[in-house]
Amino acid sequence: MNETATHIKKAPYQKPEAVKELERMADAEARRLHPTMPHPVPRKFRDDTSNDLTKCLVKYINLKGGFASRVNTTGIYDKKLRKYRRGTQKRGLADVIATYRGLSLHIEVKHGRDRLSDAQRKIQDEITRSGGQYYVAHNFTDFKEWFEKLEHNN
Repeated sequence: MNETATHIKKAPYQKPEAVKELERMADAEARRLHPTMPHPVPRKFRDDTSNDLTKCLVKYINLKGGFASRVNTTGIYDKKLRKYRRGTQKRGLADVIATYRGLSLHIEVKHGRDRLSDAQRKIQDEITRSGGQYYVAHNFTDFKEWFEKLEHNN
């Protein structure tokens, strides 16, 4: 067998307890919001991709009584030019911007080996110098621990 053709099999996803807790919280919210529905569809989350992790972060903060929104900094596709034009957002903004108990939270999602860009490091510095909280989320479990510390210190 050719050595370049060998594949390293990735271990199957093991849902962390923190993600399971998020699912229980989301299910409880669904039952509260729809009390007449006998069997609401279970809410499913995972944190093994950037997109899925971002969904976890936004839902968790909202369930905890905060406000959270995903920030899309992708440009706008121009059909005439057949390419993307830069958006109006400031370069380097975090993926999730939230407010919780009066705190300004900015959360950048980095999955795998991804690192902060220079523009993101500049934004991180601006946020923290102005009194905001900046966090780089690699997984939901670590984020949840960070968030719980914020709750207890605020």
